[in-house]
Amino acid sequence: MIRLQTIPTITAICGTVIMFSATGRAQSTYLVNDSTAAAFMANGPTGNLADENYGNSGTLAIAPASSTKGAFDSVLLFNTSGAVSQFNSLYGAGNWTITGVSLSLASNFGVQGAQPSNALFNPINTGSFGIDWLYDNSWTVGAGGGSGTPGYPNNNDVDYAYVSTLLSYGDDSLGDFTYTPPGNNVYVTYTMPTDAGLDTAAADGEVSLFFYAADNQVSYLFNSQVFSSNHPELTLTATPVPEPGMLALFAAGLGVFLAVRGAHAPHV
Repeated sequence: MIRLQTIPTITAICGTVIMFSATGRAQSTYLVNDSTAAAFMANGPTGNLADENYGNSGTLAIAPASSTKGAFDSVLLFNTSGAVSQFNSLYGAGNWTITGVSLSLASNFGVQGAQPSNALFNPINTGSFGIDWLYDNSWTVGAGGGSGTPGYPNNNDVDYAYVSTLLSYGDDSLGDFTYTPPGNNVYVTYTMPTDAGLDTAAADGEVSLFFYAADNQVSYLFNSQVFSSNHPELTLTATPVPEPGMLALFAAGLGVFLAVRGAHAPHV
């Protein structure tokens, strides 16, 4: 009789464990299909390239200071409030965590060696670039980070001289990535770590990213929200976290299971 009573008890406990594990594996994905602000900052040797902002150009650029056209750095802002709403609706406010972030970028100039139609840019070239998550989003003040265009650049808002101030507010490196030109209008996706505060930023509703050359070879162009197509995309994945009551139930069930198992273990 003792064994007959023990078996359903253990089965019920195991059922709780299985249900708990299945819930923990559930996840939801949200696509932020456009940036809300963008700019690239140039610091070339002469003319329109010297300490200028191109926030309204539709194209963002990354290039090292050693390139013919000088250094290009870029910034992007994504509004993640739609993702927050979806995850709150699915799991309840505060009952989820960001477990995955990926960034997808494309350009109408994505062929190795191709010269963009505007002579402002270097020929496209493979290389390494870095991405930092920025603590501060105030660079978006103005016309989406600045109103400069290739024909009419300006140094309003986020020009190259402002980069040091931008970083002084705080930033976390998300790593270096390799750019291999994939062809025109082809997205390249980069998976980023979520342990550098990026997950917290996404859950708060805004993510600012800073792009810069990590070697002396890279020449990378990608579209911003101003361009007509192939806008930047940020994909967020969230996983529910167990409610405290479920954790307590699991702990209690596990304790009973171990106690029952110990009581009926064979003695030597």
